[in-house]
Amino acid sequence: MPVCNLYLLQLAKSTDAHSFLQQLKQTPNLQVIVASRPRHVVIHPNILDNETLTKTHWDLLVLLQSSNPTPFNQLNHHITNTYKLPAGIPSKLLSNYSTRSETLKSEASSIPLTRSLDKILHSGSKSTSQNLEVSPSLLEFMTRLEKTHKGPVTMLNLLHFHHPDGKKSYYQYGQAFIPVAGKRGGNAKLVGNVVPAPAGQKDHSRGDRKKTEEWWNEISIVHYPSIRHFCDMLAGEDYQAINEKYRLSALRDTFLLCTTEFDVEGLENSKL
Repeated sequence: MPVCNLYLLQLAKSTDAHSFLQQLKQTPNLQVIVASRPRHVVIHPNILDNETLTKTHWDLLVLLQSSNPTPFNQLNHHITNTYKLPAGIPSKLLSNYSTRSETLKSEASSIPLTRSLDKILHSGSKSTSQNLEVSPSLLEFMTRLEKTHKGPVTMLNLLHFHHPDGKKSYYQYGQAFIPVAGKRGGNAKLVGNVVPAPAGQKDHSRGDRKKTEEWWNEISIVHYPSIRHFCDMLAGEDYQAINEKYRLSALRDTFLLCTTEFDVEGLENSKL
């Protein structure tokens, strides 16, 4: 199973994200699989790295496949902070990822809403999104984002399971998620198990937390046709049924970050 590295990067104030990416793509033996702009923390972690993940202004999310143990070697002077997770991702997901991702993006504008969100907008939302429900802060973010970007969003999930049965319960959630999210255009594009860094590469974000019970267990990168489609799903009774039955009991901790990929933003928004 190929090991990819997920990075959250905070860039120097003078650094343009698009220019940084163009330079990064010129690095030998490196493939940029995902490149997106962090937009909004939907769920804050309660246990793992809350301060680092939620208080740092992250400018860039990249998922890299590289044989180079120091992919940012020539670009380190542009980076002020880094969060890294190595993840083993099945070859079958990586082999056709580009084609699948482009298809999802091209079809996004044709995916209808279920109008589940209308009820929430009229009757009121939950106070927080910590249990993956529609909240005032999420609705405010939706309104703000739609002023400049009505296209696809990419959600980063970091998952820390209850031991020993959380992973099994989350698998059941994943199976139930496919049809529920699918009718809103949602698609888990990439899923991977967090692994120790390969020999010769630093595992600096993990630090001395060696046991799997003390660290993130999985990552997932999920596509939605728009932020409104994502909120429409959360507002649905069908989604909340599987959320309550499988997901909430599976997770000891989680981090959910909404991002927008650069190729669907347009260059006019690439300046940070």
